[in-house]
Amino acid sequence: MRTNILFKSKGLVKVIPFYLLTFLLLTSCADLEYTEETTRDEAWTFEYFENGIKNLVFDVYAQVYNNEFDANSAYFLAGATDEAQYALTSGTINSYTNGGWSPANPYDRIWTKSYTAIADANMFLEKFDEADISDWKYNPDYSKWVAQLELFPYEVRFLRAYFYFELFRAYGDVPLVTTTLTNGQANSMARTPADQVVKFIVDECDAIAPYLPVSYVTEMNSEIGRATRIAVAALKARTLLYAASPLHNPNGDKEKWKKAAEACKYILDNADVWGLTLSSYGTLWGHDAFYNTEVIFGLGRGESNSFEMANYPVGVENGSSGNCPTQSLVDQYEYQDNGQTFGERYPGNIDLNTVNPYEGLDPRFALTVVKNGDEWPSNGAQKKVMETFTGGFNGAPKYGATPTSYYLKKLVDGTCVTTADNQTSRRHTWIIFRLAEFYLDYAEAVFNATGSANDDTYGMTANEAINVLRNRPDIQMPEFTEDGDAWVKRYERERLVELAFENHRFWDVRRWKKGAQYFKNIQVATISPSLQLTRSTLTRTWEEKMNFYPIPQSELIKNSNLTQNEGW
Repeated sequence: MRTNILFKSKGLVKVIPFYLLTFLLLTSCADLEYTEETTRDEAWTFEYFENGIKNLVFDVYAQVYNNEFDANSAYFLAGATDEAQYALTSGTINSYTNGGWSPANPYDRIWTKSYTAIADANMFLEKFDEADISDWKYNPDYSKWVAQLELFPYEVRFLRAYFYFELFRAYGDVPLVTTTLTNGQANSMARTPADQVVKFIVDECDAIAPYLPVSYVTEMNSEIGRATRIAVAALKARTLLYAASPLHNPNGDKEKWKKAAEACKYILDNADVWGLTLSSYGTLWGHDAFYNTEVIFGLGRGESNSFEMANYPVGVENGSSGNCPTQSLVDQYEYQDNGQTFGERYPGNIDLNTVNPYEGLDPRFALTVVKNGDEWPSNGAQKKVMETFTGGFNGAPKYGATPTSYYLKKLVDGTCVTTADNQTSRRHTWIIFRLAEFYLDYAEAVFNATGSANDDTYGMTANEAINVLRNRPDIQMPEFTEDGDAWVKRYERERLVELAFENHRFWDVRRWKKGAQYFKNIQVATISPSLQLTRSTLTRTWEEKMNFYPIPQSELIKNSNLTQNEGW
C-alpha cells in the first residue's frame, strides 16, 4: 500500500536539532527515527527537553523554511507574475508560464511541506500530555524549559493553522486533518470545503492568541522568530481577506469583507501598544532586518551570499541575473509631482539620450529596480555603472543577461562581495507578515465592505489607510482621493509597488481572478547601443484553472476520494 503524506506513524517521530530560530540556514536535517536499536524512543523523547520535546516543535517550524523552490535560490514566485522575467529559460519558475505546469508536474512543495508539518503538529499535540521533564528539576535551565513547555502547544497550533492557510490559498478545498491517521485513513480522506478550512484557521487563531506573548524579548528564553500573538492576529486577518476575495467569495458576500476589515483594524489599532511601527522602505531587508519593528513574522537566515549570486547582474563576478523586473512593473510606479504613472507618461518607446523617464519616480522604484546607468552593487569591490543595453557590459548577448533591461535590487544585499576571492556574506530575512500589508489589506476590505474608499464606518477610510503608507517620510507620494473603479485600479497598483517581490502578487492576482488582465501579456524592454528603449510584449500561458494549483497526480493515485481542481 502506498504511504500518503497525510499519514504519520504513531511509532515514528523525526528529531532534528532545535537551535535559536534567528538566522538559521536549514540545509538538511538528520532523521533519528524511533527504533528498537536506539534509546531515542517515545518515552525518552518526552522526558528530554532540548534534544527531545523542543526538537519535535522545531520539526514543525522547519517546514516554514521549506520554500516553494530551493532555499535562498533565485527561484521565487515573482518570475511567474508581471513583476519579473526569470533570466534563464531553463529556470524552473518558467514552467508556471510556458504550459509546463500540470498534475504530473505540480510543484507540490506546498502540499508536501504543509501536510508533513500538520502531521508532525497533530502527533505532538496528541502526545504532549506525556511530556515530563521533572527529573531535570535541578538543572539551572529547568525554569526556562518549563516556561517554554507552556507555550509550545500554542505555537504548534499556530503553525498548523498557518500551513492550512497555505493549503487553502493554493488549492481551495483540502483535507482537514487534526488527528494522526493510519495509512488507510490517510488514503481515504476527502477534501473539506474551503469555508470550513477558513473557519478552522480563524477559530484556532482566536483560541490560542491570549496564550502567546506579544514578544519573546521578555520571556525567560528570549529566542525570537517564534510565533507571537501579533503573528496570530496577522494570520487571521490575511486568511479572512483571502476568504472574502472573489476567488473564494464569488457571490460578493459583504459580511466576509466586514470580518476581514475588523481583523485588519485590530492590528492597526494595537500596533503602537505592540511596538509595531512602519519603517523606512529600504531597511526592510539587509543584515539587521530581522529586528525591524515593522516585521511581524519573518524567516531569518544565516550569513550567505547565494541570493546575491543568483540575482546580481551578469557582468558582476558570479552574478546570474535571476529575477529581472519587467517594464510592466516599472510602468506602475507613479511620479511624485502628480501621481501619473511611468506608463502613462511614457507609453511608447523612449530616447534615453534626450529624456530621463526615471527622474521623479516614487522612491520605492530606486530601492526595488536596478536600471541602466545605476551604480550597482553597492560594495566597493564590485560597484560599477550598469550597462544593460545590447552590447553593454551587463546586457545581451551575454548568456543569462537581463531579458527586460532591468535587474533586481529589492531584497538583494549590495554589500555582499561575490568575487572568487575575499567573498563576504550577510544575514537575510524573508518577510512573511509586516505591518504595511495590513494597511493595504484593511483598505481593500473596508472598501469592499462599505462600497466606498471614503467611508469611515470602521474608524479609518480606505484612502486614509493607503495614505499612511504614502506619507511615510522616505516615500512622500501624492495622496489617494479616488473612489469606485478608479480607486480599485490605483489600489491594485499601490499594492504591487509596496509589496513587490515579497511573494504577494502571485496570490493577489489569483484571488482577484484577474490573471488574464495582468499575467497573460507582459511588457519588457530592450535598450539599443544608442540608448533607444523599445517596448515589446511577452505573451505567457494563462488559463483560469491556474487560479488554483493542481492536486498532485501522485496523491490522486493513492487516494480515490480526492478530486482534482477544475480544469486540471
